[in-house]
Amino acid sequence: MLYILSGQDDFSIHQSLEELKKSMGDPTMLAVNTTTLDGKDVTLDQLKNVCDTPPFLTERRLVIIKGLLEHFEPKGKPKRKKGNTPTTNNQNKDKPLAEYISNVPDTTLLVLIDGKISSKNPLFKELSSKAKIRSFPLLREPQLRQWIQGRVAGEGGNISSPAVALLATLVGSNLWTMSNEINKLILFASGHCIEVGD
Repeated sequence: MLYILSGQDDFSIHQSLEELKKSMGDPTMLAVNTTTLDGKDVTLDQLKNVCDTPPFLTERRLVIIKGLLEHFEPKGKPKRKKGNTPTTNNQNKDKPLAEYISNVPDTTLLVLIDGKISSKNPLFKELSSKAKIRSFPLLREPQLRQWIQGRVAGEGGNISSPAVALLATLVGSNLWTMSNEINKLILFASGHCIEVGD
């Protein structure tokens, strides 16, 4: 099974990856059966070696590759020489990689984690029909306000609308920072509704 988690909101990508890990059962066995690879350096042989290895005392192994799709992002318009069609260094590498990734063993859950990916990315084009794709752009108004309210409620707190608006303005779209600030505010408010003064 193949997942693609992409976007600039790395907090939400992290949360989504944690949900996938929880769905795979015993965390102790998952830790033994998890491999993380750097997409800039990974070779097809390395990937095959890791993905084809049977899981140890569990049904599935987890393989995470960070930055693989970004490595295949088009880098502007290639220059043409007379009589030649433009080629890129990665043009020939994406086909065999896509073919293998599309057919990883059922015992492997493969997760590609990347930043912002364009629709012109050749590897993404090859894999998009075979993957479960989750995109996480930076949150803007009003989604950011909704996220703040949901996060506060999920942590057992309560917050007023003006306080939500102020928090969104002061902290912005960095959800790692926002999550920390919400935790501090909930502790500070100690049971009462978080207001602008808090």
